[in-house]
Amino acid sequence: MQELINKLSNIDALDTWKKHVTGYPKSEVAIAYQKAQPLWVERMITNNQLLLHPEIIEQLRSQNWIPNDLQIRMIWASIIASDESRFSKKRMYRIKESIQNRYGNDWWEDVYKRIKPAYAAKQRIKKMDSGSITTHFLSNTIMGRGMLHDEYLAALKMIPSK
Repeated sequence: MQELINKLSNIDALDTWKKHVTGYPKSEVAIAYQKAQPLWVERMITNNQLLLHPEIIEQLRSQNWIPNDLQIRMIWASIIASDESRFSKKRMYRIKESIQNRYGNDWWEDVYKRIKPAYAAKQRIKKMDSGSITTHFLSNTIMGRGMLHDEYLAALKMIPSK
């Protein structure tokens, strides 16, 4: 069981977890999902792979990384907005179908309206990491790292917290 929990928590693509649990009993899968989810959330936030408002990150930290319903919608929006693969549109439609089947259309509409601000934040963060001489200087000085961190937080604050 612990092996499955660790395996799931280390898979970035949350939408592919179903593929990795085939052959396990449903009761074990449900427990593994429940225990892997907070580990996954913590890892993704620690690695700056989830685009969430800083207040939401703090809430998750205080909740031991267990997201509530609203935070799960924010996480799905972040996952969709962060996808830069050539199959991103196809993946979004797969996620949409999965969300609609599980939670309904209203839930999907809420996720969908959150994608655009998350994408805008991602683009702003991407500009910070453009590889320019200024970025290189900033990332290699204490004051510069602080400035980049502040800019990163400002980008995340573009994402709604409610």
